Amino acid sequence: MWTGIIGLLTKGLDIILKTSTNGEKEQDLKSKKLTIYSSLVIIIILTTLFMCVLASLFPGLSIT
Repeated sequence: MWTGIIGLLTKGLDIILKTSTNGEKEQDLKSKKLTIYSSLVIIIILTTLFMCVLASLFPGLSIT
């Protein structure tokens, strides 16, 4: 699981820091950035939701 998350983060950084070279269109790079960004946002939202569910089910686990 951690290798998948780390791989996703490194791919995201590679795409974000990449400039258009070798005839790649700027629009293609923007669409790649958007897909990586949206998947990262989904992971963050799901993690936060999971933490909220755990906190409501097990109040002793909540961070105060």
